[in-house]
Amino acid sequence: MTAQAAHIRLLTAPDAVAYKALRDEALRTTPDAFTSDYAACVARPAQDYARRFGTPQSGTFFLGAFDAAGRLLGCVGCEREARAKQRHSATVVGMMVAPAAQRQGIGRQLVAACVQAARNVPGLTQLVLTVTASNPHVVRLYEQAGFRAWGLLPRAIVVDGVGYDKL
Repeated sequence: MTAQAAHIRLLTAPDAVAYKALRDEALRTTPDAFTSDYAACVARPAQDYARRFGTPQSGTFFLGAFDAAGRLLGCVGCEREARAKQRHSATVVGMMVAPAAQRQGIGRQLVAACVQAARNVPGLTQLVLTVTASNPHVVRLYEQAGFRAWGLLPRAIVVDGVGYDKL
């Protein structure tokens, strides 16, 4: 598929309903990609997620990719560590792209925007993430963005009795 240009911007409280819908769908359709699970999250109110959105200055923020009509196509989060000895580090979380928008470059745009925003956070020098090792497409996406595997956690998550390793 050809790359689709998306408008990338910070998620804010009014985006919570669209974010929850995207997240619920991702948890339902790709349970091996997330540590959260659909059954535990589906009843959670959308506004609960707005508290996570934060600001880039804090090092904790979520970015959304929107199409020309304003529909949320995908998102990614960055959550800075709270402890003083770890404040130089943040974790990339919640990377998801709607099924209809996958394989169009949206994920690549989101990761690039997240890395760029993180570079502008004073004192933040390290981004870490985990990815399901058996998903070569997503592993490659992160590698192309400059991330490198430094270990493998066997059976990091278990979905319906099946263990999935995380890089």
